[in-house]
Amino acid sequence: MIELTLHGCNGGIGGAGRQTTCYGIGDRLIIDAGTGLTTLSLDQLEKIDHVVLTHAHLDHVACLPLMLDSVAGARATPVTVWASNEVITLLRTHLLNDHIWPDFTKIPSEDKPFMRFAAIDTEGVDIEGYFFKPLPASHGIPACGYLVSHQHNAIAFSGDSDDCAAFWKAITEVPLLNAVVVECSYPASMIDMADLSMHMHSTALIKRINALPLNVASIIVHRKPGLEQQIAAELRAGLGNRDLRLPEPGQRYLFG
Repeated sequence: MIELTLHGCNGGIGGAGRQTTCYGIGDRLIIDAGTGLTTLSLDQLEKIDHVVLTHAHLDHVACLPLMLDSVAGARATPVTVWASNEVITLLRTHLLNDHIWPDFTKIPSEDKPFMRFAAIDTEGVDIEGYFFKPLPASHGIPACGYLVSHQHNAIAFSGDSDDCAAFWKAITEVPLLNAVVVECSYPASMIDMADLSMHMHSTALIKRINALPLNVASIIVHRKPGLEQQIAAELRAGLGNRDLRLPEPGQRYLFG
């Protein structure tokens, strides 16, 4: 079974109900560390042993430094931050660089740090019994999605990406796929903006989801503030009776 909690699933902030990307798998592992991380209690934050990142944009990493600062003194072991080598380099250079924020890989010492980086290569890695396999993404910077497998269940996460054919080809070859967590930032009327920012729009997403097996749930995330209802209406009209889910922060799903 995979227990997925969407602590943050919006494409921006504004109002108490919008939180940016942060997904919990169980209570010890999160994917991305956007503002959705702020909805967790201190006790919940202290339990997080692993943070898996899709890319280094602020809406996906903004609360990682703040979490580390809040929990470091209460933990006996470092938090492990997993990402591609390219994303790790970006975080070392531009975020945890002792200028924007302290480098917690050296505090209190390099032998016993509060956090450590671990690279995920193309073959994937087992984290707490969940196998993370990187999936292609197209977002203009180093980025990826993930296929997360556990026992006989699997969920695909697109991360932030435009209409990446290689991602959709990869997940159609997964026989035990339960769900795809996929971004849709813009409605059909804003295709130019979607293309410019390298995000997904409803027209392309409807085509991709309709090509998936009927038993695969589609969990739509990263809808931009103020466009949520328009995107939802377009997807409902184009996807018929498919298992379409339009979550709010805090939504929890069980697969398996």
